[in-house]
Amino acid sequence: MFIWFVRMCDPDILVGWEIQGFSLGILAERAANLGLGLLREISRIPTNKELSQALANSAGKEVKINPSETVMEQLVIDDEWGRTHGSGIHVDGRIVLNLWRIMRSEVKLGIYTVEAVSEAVLKRKVPQIPWRTLTQWFTNRCGKNKHLCLEYCIRRAQLNLEIMDQLDLVNRTSELARVFGIDFFSVLSRGSQYRVESMLLRIAHSQNFLLLSPSREQVATQPAMQCLPLVMEPESRFYTDPVVVLDFQSLYPSMIIAYNLCYSTCLGKVVSDNPKVFGVTTLNLDLMSLKGQQNSLTFTPNGIMFLPSKIRPGVLPRLLDEILSTRIMIKQSMKKLLPTQKVLERVLNARQLALKLISNVTYGYTAAGFSGRMPCAEIADSIVQCGRKTLESAINFVNTNAKWNAQVVYGDTDSMFVLLKGRTKSEAFEIGEEIADAITELNPHPVTLKMEKVYHPCVLMTKKRYVGYSYENINQETPKFDAKGIETVRRDSCAAVSKTLEKSLRILFESHDVSQVKAYLQRQWRKIISGRISFQDFIFAKEVRLGSYSARASVLPPAAIVATKAMALDPRAEPRYGERIPYIVVHGELGARLVDMVVDPHALVHPSSELRLHDVYYITKQIIPALQRVFGLIGVDLNAWYNDLPRVSRPSFTKRSVPRCLLKVSYDNYETDNGLTRTLVNSHTIDHYYLSQHCLVCGDLVPAASSTCGNCSTSRDLVGTIVLGRLSFLERQFKHLIEICRHCGGGNEADLEEGLGCVSPACLVYYERNKIQRERKAAIIAAEQSGLLQLQYLH
Repeated sequence: MFIWFVRMCDPDILVGWEIQGFSLGILAERAANLGLGLLREISRIPTNKELSQALANSAGKEVKINPSETVMEQLVIDDEWGRTHGSGIHVDGRIVLNLWRIMRSEVKLGIYTVEAVSEAVLKRKVPQIPWRTLTQWFTNRCGKNKHLCLEYCIRRAQLNLEIMDQLDLVNRTSELARVFGIDFFSVLSRGSQYRVESMLLRIAHSQNFLLLSPSREQVATQPAMQCLPLVMEPESRFYTDPVVVLDFQSLYPSMIIAYNLCYSTCLGKVVSDNPKVFGVTTLNLDLMSLKGQQNSLTFTPNGIMFLPSKIRPGVLPRLLDEILSTRIMIKQSMKKLLPTQKVLERVLNARQLALKLISNVTYGYTAAGFSGRMPCAEIADSIVQCGRKTLESAINFVNTNAKWNAQVVYGDTDSMFVLLKGRTKSEAFEIGEEIADAITELNPHPVTLKMEKVYHPCVLMTKKRYVGYSYENINQETPKFDAKGIETVRRDSCAAVSKTLEKSLRILFESHDVSQVKAYLQRQWRKIISGRISFQDFIFAKEVRLGSYSARASVLPPAAIVATKAMALDPRAEPRYGERIPYIVVHGELGARLVDMVVDPHALVHPSSELRLHDVYYITKQIIPALQRVFGLIGVDLNAWYNDLPRVSRPSFTKRSVPRCLLKVSYDNYETDNGLTRTLVNSHTIDHYYLSQHCLVCGDLVPAASSTCGNCSTSRDLVGTIVLGRLSFLERQFKHLIEICRHCGGGNEADLEEGLGCVSPACLVYYERNKIQRERKAAIIAAEQSGLLQLQYLH
């Protein structure tokens, strides 16, 4: 049926969210086990039967062709490069897209599940139903449940198309293919060198040039590159005065055009031990022929000679000049479009984006010393050194100009940060424009310095790490929180770190009062210790590349450990190469290593879980170090703030000792996101039997077996009001959250009550629902212990 449907529709593109382990991949594997070559059957090439019939008709006799389609199918599935970078599955005549891998370059997220991408791209929450639940629905005799299962699968398939349409993936990729002159799939699968070479070939052939095709040995033995861009060490501190950020527009392309730097114009080094060496090849040049033309040549700061454009226009400068000019024309045309011309606007925007991308990677084509197709150290070093010299001259010009009384406090490749002490924001914009115009006039066309923004205030930490309130024009009243290289924009930490750091910096920027930052941080730490947080903010998500880790490593990374635990229960739970696996850190045994305390988030979130978030680890090993790197610049010791924090009581509902008849001998099962079932083990350490808890009424310490102290237990009406009021409040909250999940499609009320509904790690409601359910169970137990409810309530 599937083969017939594909042949009938005859699509150009086959798309799935995760092609390899699910979707088309699992169909191909199941078909191969049955001896059927599915990928061959749905391709656009004739099948063996059709080919045999065609040959028989032409030859006039029967011809039998019996290649092993199953073996061919297995070879297609085992494509190593496709497994690690693409779809890993190829269907002749059709394009196969592995959507989750494409999304990794389209949107920046911590985890790339379809639910997370849908929320980021479509602004819509979608449920994630475990496979076990879907199987129960489909095998159920109730037609409604079967309908829910089929509807869920159809909605997931439609979701892929909606995401592609929202990002304009097909149209944009088609426009990129037209601009680059390559095929559709190569835009997604090939690198930047392939794109540059495609455009370079066309313009080189028009000027009667051929491109060199060096061997691997030539690339490996070429001279090493020696020049580096200028990256200054910043003056690390908190700046309350305006800092102007100025940026050279397309610095490296501008250097190529301005100084006519190209393979066709390079004359080699002025002084060299081996003057014939030129990149991966040799340069046969008679230097005597240049006698008398020294004044007309261009000499780069690293001692390389180039012909000027008036003698021989270079191929690279001409290519980049046409690209930049065309991009300007396209952007001007976009401004003239009518509001109704949305389709044309998307097409033009895709084209100008393609031109921008190709201009920015042209330098990399000359500098690809390891896997380059035509690398040249002389040209690459000349581009870098010209850019470095331009930036150094600009910095010196600003620092020595008494009119501005400015100081460059940081410079990075093509940008510089200028401190204007004692100036206002308006004055900073005026001086910034003056600096940009003055330096632009000092440089040859098309080198242009542009005033990008003003930071006021800001913090410069180290190279490529800074943060501040930015203003992009003089009329902007509300600043933008702009950060680079710190935890607020990095994905190697958890959301709790980035949110806490950003809020702390906002308080510092707006109030300039460290005491307010201290008060905020201590409030947050108390919330974490007392459990008044969302587990979602404490989830790490790291890429896993199983098969690439050293055999000599003593332990695997935490994310890989969580992945291997899941694979031990289900071999098909193996993560794709480079997939981001979520994990969370919980309390373990005394002296336990970090790798022994990482678990799947579902293990902690489940209402029956006895695990507890490792608050000390998150505060002392994640939040404080990240904040100390910033606030340490102003003399703050966050460890002292944490040590000054009064003792906070931790939530006790996860460790309360209650009669076994109430907890049941076997704990409830829970499901991972792969639909796997695990059973929580009923094991305790000795300290479990010495636990205490707080009185539900007054808060005094009481034995773990009691819920109220002796004084409060005498006032049964007061205890009943507080305990049942708390239970009623939790019941209302739980019902409200279940309604949200049911409306979203996360399952019916019975399934959600039993923990069989949506388990999407990207949904805040999922964590809140399980948290409320855990507190609700604890409240029921407390009511039972107080004699306010019948035992049957639990069941």
